[in-house]
Formats: sequence, C-alpha cells, structure tokens
Amino acid sequence: MMSGWVLLIIGLASLALVIAALGYLGYCGFRLGKAGLKMARTYAPGAAVLARNAAAATDQATQAGIGAEKIAADLADLQVSLRRLQVAFEALSSALVPYRKVKEYLGR
Repeated sequence: MMSGWVLLIIGLASLALVIAALGYLGYCGFRLGKAGLKMARTYAPGAAVLARNAAAATDQATQAGIGAEKIAADLADLQVSLRRLQVAFEALSSALVPYRKVKEYLGR
C-alpha cells in the first residue's frame, strides 16, 4: 500500500497542475479580451460609417421607389393625353374630308 506522503505529493502535484491550467486559461481569456477591445476600438468607427451609409442607401432606395411610382403615374397620364390627341386628330381629319373634296373639285 502507498504511504500517506506519496498520496499527499500526488494530490498536491494534481492541484498544482489544475491551478496552472486555470491560470493559463485565464491568461488566454485576458489576451482574447484585450484583442477584442482593440478590434472594437479599431473597427467601431468604420462600422458606424457603414451603418450610416446603409441607412442613407435605404432612404435613397425608398425615394427612388417613390420616384418610380411617380414616373409610372406620369407615363400613364402621358398615354391618356396621347390617346386624346389621336382621337382629336382623327376627328379633325375626318371633319376636313368634305373641304378637301371641295378643294380638289375647284382645283386649288
């Protein structure tokens, strides 16, 4: 059987190993946190600029959509006006037929 001193040494060595592993884990966590803060300080202003640009792009896209709707409505109005003009031109052409016949008859 093992003596009490051997078991005590094995226990203390295990405890030292666990403490060393926890210390190393804490050191790695500290370095990771420090690198994260450095990245946050470095890239946060750029991220804010990108967020502002994205908001501006969204606003411009919304305005372009409204503009496109207005253009479509204006185009529909133009088509209606063109159709009215065609009807007026056809009416004028058909109204001038008798006068053209008289003109051809008189030879002028």
